[in-house]
Amino acid sequence: MADPTQLEFVNEQEREFFAEAILGEEVKQFLTSSTGRYLHGCAKQEYDRCRDEMFDIDPYTPEGKREYLKLKADAAAAAHFLAWCVDAVTRGGQAAVMLENYRSEEEHE
Repeated sequence: MADPTQLEFVNEQEREFFAEAILGEEVKQFLTSSTGRYLHGCAKQEYDRCRDEMFDIDPYTPEGKREYLKLKADAAAAAHFLAWCVDAVTRGGQAAVMLENYRSEEEHE
């Protein structure tokens, strides 16, 4: 990937679009790697496990409440990982489009 510190940009906005587009591509590459697929799978399994176990807990007992809160926190951590990956890819794609449009506007001015 290109190193944004070695490129010349028209302004800071163009640099930000470029950096975000690169990040999105890097996350896509990570998610298609064996490590990325493994971590993505672990997060999905953890989320599903927590969701399923929550149905078997009585949250109105002290032990049940503790277990429920732990499962809720574990599920949230897994969900955050998945959401951050989706967000990075989505925002990267949007930034790539914005960069393309930005460059076209700059060339026409």
